[in-house]
Amino acid sequence: MSEQLSKTEVPFERIVAVDGSQLEVEALQYYQRQSKRSWSHYTTLSAGEIGCALSWHSAWQIISEHRSKACIVLEDDIKIQGNFKSTINTLFKNLDENIVIDLSGKKGVIEKARKNIDGITLIRYQTPPLGNLGAIYGKLAAQVFLNKMQNFKAPVDTLQQMLWQHNVQTWSLEIGCLSHQDCDVGGSTITTQKKKILPKVKKELGRPLWRAWIIIKNLLSN
Repeated sequence: MSEQLSKTEVPFERIVAVDGSQLEVEALQYYQRQSKRSWSHYTTLSAGEIGCALSWHSAWQIISEHRSKACIVLEDDIKIQGNFKSTINTLFKNLDENIVIDLSGKKGVIEKARKNIDGITLIRYQTPPLGNLGAIYGKLAAQVFLNKMQNFKAPVDTLQQMLWQHNVQTWSLEIGCLSHQDCDVGGSTITTQKKKILPKVKKELGRPLWRAWIIIKNLLSN
């Protein structure tokens, strides 16, 4: 990741991620209890999801205190596309501290609005795309997330989809400028322990139901 960014000449600093599996047992259980009986998610958060949330809390804190109006946050296993630098340069000429711009090009659910910034098309969806590959976070948007999403009732990207909780607009690039490295090899870089069949089936059946609930909730909140 550092090598890719060095080639773009975009200044960056590395944030050390939190490894959820290395947390004290008491701390991990404290965080997991928040999701165990939560209506915001269908299952208890894993140690990895807890670590991811803590890492994002740290990133939002840094952005909210940064001298810039906005900062880019990237996962460490993404692949930068050829249009990354030109896209970033254009977007940073028209910064809005109150919004988030998803750089992946992933589609959300139900298109609500479009806008064009010097040839770059941004789309706002009723429910933003799931995932946190990389995005531009406005300083004020990061502060709102820090204030309203300090809980562990659901994974961070799921909480970001819950617009009725924070009211931060997420805009998405029509043509993304980065992707996940595993797209080139057809698999994920994240591994999990083997699970028993029944819990795994229940989880996979429950996932679309909760996804539908988020979409409906967003529709009703407008």
